[in-house]
Amino acid sequence: MSTYNEINFFEFQERFQVEDECFQYLKKLRWPDEFSCPKCRHTEAYFMKKRKVFQCKNCRHQTSVTVNTIFHRTHVPLKKWFWAIFLVGTDKRGCSAKRLEKLIGVHYATAWLMVHKIRRAMEKRDSLYKLSNIIEMDDSYFGGSAAGKRGRGAANKSTVVVAVERRGTGPGFAAMEVVDSMHSKHLKDFALRAIEEEQTVHTDDYPSYNALDAAFHHLGETVKPHEAKEKLPWVHILIGNAKSFIRGTYHGVSHKHLQSYLSEFCYRFNRRFNEFKITDRLLTACLFTSNITYAELTR
Repeated sequence: MSTYNEINFFEFQERFQVEDECFQYLKKLRWPDEFSCPKCRHTEAYFMKKRKVFQCKNCRHQTSVTVNTIFHRTHVPLKKWFWAIFLVGTDKRGCSAKRLEKLIGVHYATAWLMVHKIRRAMEKRDSLYKLSNIIEMDDSYFGGSAAGKRGRGAANKSTVVVAVERRGTGPGFAAMEVVDSMHSKHLKDFALRAIEEEQTVHTDDYPSYNALDAAFHHLGETVKPHEAKEKLPWVHILIGNAKSFIRGTYHGVSHKHLQSYLSEFCYRFNRRFNEFKITDRLLTACLFTSNITYAELTR
């Protein structure tokens, strides 16, 4: 099991002042015990300093610290990447691409791509875990104000399903996912991805939630608006906080990229009690997340 280092602002500032310090730290995170060739698993390699690649002494395969990671073929210095990861990971309000552009001195398009790559690592890492114990689950609708129907069936809104653990008197971990509709299949698929089977899941009495009966201990009951804080308290608080986060930092987001912003919100929320370990955790997640290009994000 990985042990994550605690890094506060001043320690971060002192530790990663030059490019080589960042490179050596990534190397340690990727190969904590010793080098391992991705092709033959041999543990010895020559380091080719000019190209910063390792050549296996056994099969002569060449690899690097950043191959198959979000840093692959980046032209941005690692020092700036480290600062971006620190800022995005530790500020509960998030760090917009516009703000990152100014703070680390890159073009806006570069900052935008960097933030989306970091969010991708957050999403991939959280997808490895499932919620357990007693779960509150509900749906909400994200998007700009529009005339017409509110809530379920509202126009120009993205449907989001939210699940959060109920741990004693407080919330545990959470998951959020944009779904195509409130069809029972979408709700069941989300629950199976996000929640351990046989857990107790509390919802309102919307018929589509009955699809949860087969895999979970589903408790669906009528929840009137004034009863929401009593019957499903934490899921509604979480929905409100997520909407405030998106409005406050990003002033709204597109339907296309909404999931990545929700994943960012959940990633920090799920690690709120280990704030000083987030940078180390996120660096590790970035090393084990494949790259994505600007073209893939914008097509």
